[in-house]
Amino acid sequence: MDANTKRIMHIRVKNTIKNLEANNMKAVYVETKEEALTLVKSIVEKGAYTATGGSMTLRECGIYQYLETETDLHTDAREAYGASYFLLSANAITEHGEIFQVDGRSNRVSAMLFGPEKVIVVAGINKLVPSMRDAAVRVKNTAAPINATRLSMDSPCTKLGHCISPLVDENNLFSEGCHSEGCICCNSVVFRHQRAKDRITVIIVGEELGY
Repeated sequence: MDANTKRIMHIRVKNTIKNLEANNMKAVYVETKEEALTLVKSIVEKGAYTATGGSMTLRECGIYQYLETETDLHTDAREAYGASYFLLSANAITEHGEIFQVDGRSNRVSAMLFGPEKVIVVAGINKLVPSMRDAAVRVKNTAAPINATRLSMDSPCTKLGHCISPLVDENNLFSEGCHSEGCICCNSVVFRHQRAKDRITVIIVGEELGY
């Protein structure tokens, strides 16, 4: 990334962090995945009761490996609600300070909504988008097809390379979507203003991570 691109990226990140904080979420920027791992280690103490949502980002940063070896990691999705720390990534984060999550079983979004004492979202710079419409388009045509392929789901997007309904209606983000048994876009949640201040921490990493 050249200096000019990096400068514009930092402006976008700064605005996003300001808006996340206005929505009562703690937000931090780090340059590298190694810094993200160091930061998570400083927050999540060894032996803590932890749980995760499925995330390639956590694995790429070495965070999942840390949780697996140094904390009391619970892998049963139902046990996530009692965790001290629930860690996951985001499908998209808007520059307005919103987190957009789309889920198949809804184990990620439900635990993020309620239960765990603290939620830590780790997201690469590739997850930042200008608006909610862009977030929906990103999920439909980037995140969902790749994740469905990773999970060996028999859904149209794994064959087409994009959502069966790739366009986004101005009034309905997912109005005409997939009805496949292997659909991973069953439920979507927008996280904006939070009543529990700083329950959610967002770590934005200046690298492309996950899908």
